[in-house]
Amino acid sequence: MSDFTFRTMNSSFSLELSGDLDSSEVGREVTVALPLFLTLICLVGFSGNLLLISILIHDFRRGKCSVVNCLVINLGATDLLLILFCIPVRIVSYAQQSWLFGSFVCRTTEWFLHSCLAVKSFTLAAIAHARYRHVLTPPKCLSFSKKPVLVTLLLTWPLSLLLPLPQLVFTQLRMVKEGLTCSFDIPDYASNFMNVFSKLYPLLAYVVPMFFSFCCYLRVLRRKDKRNRAPNPRTLSRRITSMLMSVSLAFDAMWLPEWIVWIWSRHSSYGLLQPPTALMVLAQVILFLNCTINPAVFLAVSDEFREGFKNIWSTCRQCDGSGPSRGENGSDMVSSTIPSLHDLQSTSADRASQDSKMREEKILPDVEHFWQDRRNTTAGEESDPMPWEHQEKA
Repeated sequence: MSDFTFRTMNSSFSLELSGDLDSSEVGREVTVALPLFLTLICLVGFSGNLLLISILIHDFRRGKCSVVNCLVINLGATDLLLILFCIPVRIVSYAQQSWLFGSFVCRTTEWFLHSCLAVKSFTLAAIAHARYRHVLTPPKCLSFSKKPVLVTLLLTWPLSLLLPLPQLVFTQLRMVKEGLTCSFDIPDYASNFMNVFSKLYPLLAYVVPMFFSFCCYLRVLRRKDKRNRAPNPRTLSRRITSMLMSVSLAFDAMWLPEWIVWIWSRHSSYGLLQPPTALMVLAQVILFLNCTINPAVFLAVSDEFREGFKNIWSTCRQCDGSGPSRGENGSDMVSSTIPSLHDLQSTSADRASQDSKMREEKILPDVEHFWQDRRNTTAGEESDPMPWEHQEKA
């Protein structure tokens, strides 16, 4: 987020914020350890956010749809954009101690970083509002609707791309005596505008969304306390509210050092007293570290997220052929299923034959006497056409 200047010098690398800094403050930690640490952040953040998005999309296909889940997908996608397009520029610039990406990347990298951070800020505020609406009117929010998600995205992204537009306009690549620099230079005719912008932009992108999110979660927690007396099964648990609130507070806390550097560099004796280089580097590292926080929080707190992770893991194992119920080309699973069906059919047939035998052997007493009487009578006595011949013989 910081306005920066990369210079190629004889023996050192200078990172500036609207003024000159002592290049000796930046040593081997910046050129070796910092690129390695940022690379680790890239790897962990990329895998974590990709897993988060995959689990939520898997739940979405299974019918677990909600406005909060869709906004969390947007949050994870924004983190992926930061990891793919912003952090690698820092890694190469710190490692090579020079600007190697040309004029287009110089003009757009800080603007794109500001835009993604604003998207995250507004998205977290929208998640807090969606959570509050769900608790306030649960019957209406239980039926998922795509309209709130589309409206939020259509408002969030254009606004976030327009707010940091001065970063795109006043950043340029130029050649100076010390080497190639990518600097943010404010011309004289825009000094008054930038003086106002540097005060309004932190309020719009940071303070207002943070205050709005905090108020929404505070009202949700208070309303939850009132409902504990008469529990409502439709409301979500306090644990989910605390999880979403912790994600929002973590982002605000990890963005705060960068805003301190921002205000310090623009409003401290007209740029004469600049923040230390260590503070600027630490602020950027903490800011980029936030890209790895959200998947860790969801994995630690959300039971549904862990269940989705287990489902995806079992699916991947079955696809790889290492699952317990899958053999070569699935033949083991099929062959183990067919005998089981045959056993079921044989056992059912045996039970049916035993039942029929029991029914044949078991005869009621009255019916048994009846058939004994019928068997003792000689056949055809009543239907004999000449009964007098038998009587004479008798």
